[in-house]
Amino acid sequence: MADTPANPDTTYLALDASPKRIGFAVSYGRLAFGRGYLHRQKLQNDVAAVQAKMQQEEATEVVMGLPLRTDGLPSKQAQRVRALGHALRQAGVTVHYQDERFTTISADEDLKGRFRAKGELDEASAVRILQLFLED
Repeated sequence: MADTPANPDTTYLALDASPKRIGFAVSYGRLAFGRGYLHRQKLQNDVAAVQAKMQQEEATEVVMGLPLRTDGLPSKQAQRVRALGHALRQAGVTVHYQDERFTTISADEDLKGRFRAKGELDEASAVRILQLFLED
């Protein structure tokens, strides 16, 4: 469902944007690696934090997980994700969207049986989102 194919020479920063946190992942070639999370604030602060993370990771484009319903239609959360994507685009960031259905469930399965801090699931979901984008 990616809007454009991934370029293996581009470093992407993936975002799993939940109402409370944003999980991060970064690409190296065709592989995705977790890069932590942040607690969300105001939209303007979130945009600045994403841009700072992009600079830190030397990422040039963003991949955002788009939460669709099982029937493929956008969820309420998808509208919030698109609002962040729109704000990032206004700030000059190239933004791609990736269908993120079931990524949280899948990431949760991977983390079962071990303690996890709040936000670790968001980071693991960002890794899944980015890996799906890279494989599309």
